[in-house]
Amino acid sequence: MLPLTVTQTLTTSAAPEHVWRAFEAVRRWPKTIRTLRKVRLDPTGPLVPGSHIRSVSETGAKRNERVVEAEPPHRLVLAIDDEDFRARTEYRIAADDGGSELTVTGRLEARGIGQSLRFLLWRERMTPVLKATLRERARGLLDLAERIASGG
Repeated sequence: MLPLTVTQTLTTSAAPEHVWRAFEAVRRWPKTIRTLRKVRLDPTGPLVPGSHIRSVSETGAKRNERVVEAEPPHRLVLAIDDEDFRARTEYRIAADDGGSELTVTGRLEARGIGQSLRFLLWRERMTPVLKATLRERARGLLDLAERIASGG
């Protein structure tokens, strides 16, 4: 009901394989995504459907994302099922001029009539926030991919 959908495309000098390695290096995410304090993958290992990425933000807020689809090194889909909303983030990684192009699409959908009304009333304010959040996270992941590509 009343979903908000935003798409961002970013580029990096890192190859798709390095971008994928950055996705899998969840414990390193706080080094390049400034809003994160701690992140872990349950169970540890590769990103596979059913895995969970559990994070704590700098404000102490907890986030639990479930891996819905994982097609290394080209596609990752994460989902959040919250009491008030559902979120889905899709990352598509494509080779591009010796590096990669990352297209990230975020979809936020309200659950229930109360949240739907809130989304409707706040849509103009929520859309730029969603866009900025997706861009910041994607840029942080690409920065990590570049570090990995350079041996760091």
